[in-house]
Amino acid sequence: MKDDVVYRLLDEVDYEFARHGPPEWYPDVPRIPAARYTDQDFFDLEQQAFRKCWVTVGTVHELPEVGSYKVVDRWNGAAVFVVRGEDQQIRAFWNACAHRGGPVVESRHGACGVAERFRCAIHSWTYSLDGELAGVPGRRDFHENLDRCASALRSVRCEVWRGFIFVNLDLQAPSLLDWLGPIAEEATWFDGLRVAGTDSFVLNCNWKLAIEANIEVYHVTTVHPDTVAQTLDYRGSAEELYQGGHSRMIVPSKGYDSQQVRKEADQDPLDALMGNTNVSYLMFPNHLTPGGGRRDRGYSLTLQSFWPISPNQTLSEWSIMAPDWGDGPVPEHFAKSVKGFSQIMHEDTEYLETVQKAIESGATDGMLTSYHERRVYHHEASIDRLIGIENVPEHLRIPQILPIADANENAAGSR
Repeated sequence: MKDDVVYRLLDEVDYEFARHGPPEWYPDVPRIPAARYTDQDFFDLEQQAFRKCWVTVGTVHELPEVGSYKVVDRWNGAAVFVVRGEDQQIRAFWNACAHRGGPVVESRHGACGVAERFRCAIHSWTYSLDGELAGVPGRRDFHENLDRCASALRSVRCEVWRGFIFVNLDLQAPSLLDWLGPIAEEATWFDGLRVAGTDSFVLNCNWKLAIEANIEVYHVTTVHPDTVAQTLDYRGSAEELYQGGHSRMIVPSKGYDSQQVRKEADQDPLDALMGNTNVSYLMFPNHLTPGGGRRDRGYSLTLQSFWPISPNQTLSEWSIMAPDWGDGPVPEHFAKSVKGFSQIMHEDTEYLETVQKAIESGATDGMLTSYHERRVYHHEASIDRLIGIENVPEHLRIPQILPIADANENAAGSR
């Protein structure tokens, strides 16, 4: 993150602490229609759109050697796997043999291993690490016109950014850097991070309820009085909305001292920001990255992912991402962070099933969002743009009325 961006963010935190109401530019946004969280047809539209999105599935540390692979099944369909090739390039393929669709690696999500070649579990067709067809048992029974190139494993878009592996099921998707927008350049502290621990559970609520409970901190003093509220002060939260559906939130630490932070910034701007605030991105559509720390101990973050299962069920996963510690066990302070964050996640999600049931019962017409909760509204509006606004039923549409920081160079007041 560039120094001038850090100083602008510090100015925004000061502004947020000082304001007495929403800024004049902020519109009176309508409620988010409740049916967006329950309607099966709308959920199906979201699922189709999800296949156009870049999502992260791991880090390069999980594929340490040639032939290392990892299986990912998070699209309510056939699995994908990522693999490090002999040329050290990381590629992704559908886990489906070109013969009749059999799995060429174990199909269980998260399955990892090291292979010299991949072999179909049904008819033993084999493939090289770069997906090319290597062997066909009983070759004499197939026509001489069998096209070996056309019978390679079907590839999936795969790119690596700052050590994080991303895949996209849409072969026509924009590049990952174009997709990430300003995040790609800003989030320099993502470099070199690896998983120190992970946890997950299934929530009985819509995936948007789950993620939107985590992109505002208005709830902190009520839901987290003994945890998060002891360390963060939501009143100074500074937010920015991006064109691609992404957003950023800076939450100052409890007891934030603007003058002291600016003195620290004169020595090391990024360290002052990371050491005195929590910096979190929503990487659209379903990843969150709250993080912070100090340069001498290394910056860290928690990668949260929310995977839709059905209109009223979501898989919530999170991983503590720490600086590479080399060989040996995970450093104790990072290992402890997994348990601590799991407690926070249980607090965050305790009431979501109740909220889901309230929506399903007709107890509310929709979700009201304030200036402080504008990332929620932006998330919903961005989903409509991803689907195509013309494809969203009119009674479910979100008016596109919030200003967006990178929509044009002169976008003002899009904090």
